[in-house]
Amino acid sequence: MGPGVAVRRRHADHDARDQLVEAARAEMTEAGSPNVSLQSIARRAGVTAPLVTYHFGTKEALFLELARRDMEPAIRQLERLAASDADPKEKLRLHILGIVRNYARKPYLNGLLNLLLHDESSDTSRTIARDMVEPLTGALRTILEDGIRAGLFRPVDPRMAYLMIVGACQYAFSSKLSVTSVLPDAGSPQTTDAYGRAVAETFLRGLAAG
Repeated sequence: MGPGVAVRRRHADHDARDQLVEAARAEMTEAGSPNVSLQSIARRAGVTAPLVTYHFGTKEALFLELARRDMEPAIRQLERLAASDADPKEKLRLHILGIVRNYARKPYLNGLLNLLLHDESSDTSRTIARDMVEPLTGALRTILEDGIRAGLFRPVDPRMAYLMIVGACQYAFSSKLSVTSVLPDAGSPQTTDAYGRAVAETFLRGLAAG
């Protein structure tokens, strides 16, 4: 096999993986849940289910790749925000608004992460902890510590803050029936941003020094 053929094959494999990840994302978005089958993903991608196994090995590996692609931009954005010279209160406000927008665009995401974390001793769980959770908690810790040093925030355990913030942000997009009974237009961009601002304001008031 010549080098040109090898390059074309690598490109074809890469394109096929991209198509399968996009198909998985579309299926989960449509279902509002990560509970979708390999058959439905393969059908949307226009391939057979065995080809999913060929490109990813397991369903879990495909789902982990989707989670990585969904989380990576948010992680990089948060790290840039934490390292910026912006006011710590504005950093936290933007961070919370970003989380809410991410869950609004990807309502399956929290369920997907929980599905992948079902076995805390697995390689998948360790990968998520190392590559996704630790960068997020580290950046939030930086923002909180900056606010404490500036006299804006009272001392707080960043781990507890992380769990509370993520919990408040994701709930509105993980329980559609109960949420829409309170906010019928919960999925609209205007309501999403209004909810994000309300969550941010609540946390900022709770963290305020003095």
